[in-house]
Amino acid sequence: MKIKTTRFLKTVAIGLALVQCLTFLPGAAIASGGKSASVSYTPYGLSLSADVSRILSVFENRIEDQELLKRTKDKLLTLDQRQIRLIASLSDRVDKEGNTIGSDIAFLLMTALITLI
Repeated sequence: MKIKTTRFLKTVAIGLALVQCLTFLPGAAIASGGKSASVSYTPYGLSLSADVSRILSVFENRIEDQELLKRTKDKLLTLDQRQIRLIASLSDRVDKEGNTIGSDIAFLLMTALITLI
């Protein structure tokens, strides 16, 4: 049973990584939905900026590709406050739990949300 669970998690992780790689290919269009890329004009700009910083710190610890980090930051700046708070709560879980299966799943969810939203 443990082998099946491990195999399933690896399959999901590889699938999400492929989706993310295909989404961030050079020349791929990322729809912004007409939202502004600046978070400093919102009344919650300071809080939103702190949430984005927390999210990016998790990605910086797990991803070494600078171009991918830049694209992730650009995508985060197009999301609304509710979406960023959801991803920030997942990043808190990744920070608290360290290197566990729960933190890996939270990181995969973060990646999927950023990719698919």
